Amino acid sequence: MPSVKEVWQGLVKDLKEHSFSSPAREARLLLASVLEVEPSRVYLFWDEELPPPKLTHLHDIFKKRLQGVPIQYLAGEWEFFSLPFRLKKGVFIPRLDTESWVEEAIVYLRSLPEEKIMVCDMGCGSGVIGISCAFWVENLYLYGADISPKAVELSKENAHLLGVEKRSVFLLSDLFSAFPPVKFDVILSNPPYVREEDWDSLSPEIRLYEPREALLAGEEGLDMIERVLKEGESFLKEGGLFFLEHDPEQKEAIQKLADTLFLEYLRSIPDLSGRERASVIRKRRSKNETAYR
Repeated sequence: MPSVKEVWQGLVKDLKEHSFSSPAREARLLLASVLEVEPSRVYLFWDEELPPPKLTHLHDIFKKRLQGVPIQYLAGEWEFFSLPFRLKKGVFIPRLDTESWVEEAIVYLRSLPEEKIMVCDMGCGSGVIGISCAFWVENLYLYGADISPKAVELSKENAHLLGVEKRSVFLLSDLFSAFPPVKFDVILSNPPYVREEDWDSLSPEIRLYEPREALLAGEEGLDMIERVLKEGESFLKEGGLFFLEHDPEQKEAIQKLADTLFLEYLRSIPDLSGRERASVIRKRRSKNETAYR
């Protein structure tokens, strides 16, 4: 029987031949799934033999990967903001570009003087945004919400995995419809923002496997963004902030939308490519108050 190291080497070779961009990482994730260990622990089994049942399982999931099934679903987990999160088919896959604005949100949250910081992660998916903030900000109390039962259950599982479940509540809710009367210091959201006409241009790996409802948002891609701002305003403290992800081309439309509400558009946050991937929007408190920038 081949050793784990030999199997890993073979996987890397095969993945390279099929032009996957990160063959070594993907091979490690697939092996971790088969071995039922954390990816970082695969090397501890380097010299052990991989028995036939596990080789068969590995062959099956490798075949699915070649068919285009996302590695995140096959591995059952993905790293976000240096933290391990479990993932399941039917729940949106977190993107690396999202980390850029989450990092800025964490810096802002750490600067707040409140003993108990109230944060909402709207459209939480697997919970990576809100849970990452709760993990790195110890006095943060999190409300997460999603319309998908699978997403809500997965968020609860991830909160427990990372030890923030006692400071987290996850609700099955159409935006804020199931929320109690609570006021937040910050509302975080990566809502659906893909335009209908752009659907066919998405990669098959996205179109065929990720949940459509987590991606599409009407003709201009603004339907959910508009709802988050309109409905979220009443749940935000005066002076509180929205951190909102969007398509870079939607920035001007979001600025105009903020102007029609009692909201102040502060600035955009670039993603890893330098494109304006998120916006910081403030609920006005007074005209003369200095804005966070």
